[in-house]
Amino acid sequence: MKIGNIVIILALTCVWVLLLEGFTVAIVLSGLFFGTVVLVFCNRALPMGKVHNVRFTRLAMYPLFLIGQIYLAGFHVVKLIFTGAEVEIIDVKTDIENESLRILLVDSVTLTPGSILLGMRGQQFSLLWLKGKKDNALSTEERDYAIKGRLEDWLIKAQK
Repeated sequence: MKIGNIVIILALTCVWVLLLEGFTVAIVLSGLFFGTVVLVFCNRALPMGKVHNVRFTRLAMYPLFLIGQIYLAGFHVVKLIFTGAEVEIIDVKTDIENESLRILLVDSVTLTPGSILLGMRGQQFSLLWLKGKKDNALSTEERDYAIKGRLEDWLIKAQK
């Protein structure tokens, strides 16, 4: 067994102990067991070996950043609802070359309120976008940045 797998199992066990709010032999042993089961499942079901040219250390804080962006987008959508919003189908181009990171970007954009993914072709994806009346005056680059924003910037830094 690789040292990385042992670290993952121990980290999952620590999460298990924290979630169960106890530190007994039974809890630790069950945490080790379930951590091993999760690791085996992930190694078989998730093809992480196919993810190339990604700096995973750059992605470590991305989930927290994404949660913040989801809340900010939620507040923006609430404002749009009260001030009047329109729906538009648009195509957005990304500068991310890595396919895994492009999929992560598209998933992140659709997690933020105000957009629904319709399709993805290479470096371009189609969205149903909730926009404000002032957004009609935006150029294509400004509109794309309003949608992808800092999410794309963060993921570009994670490319090798």
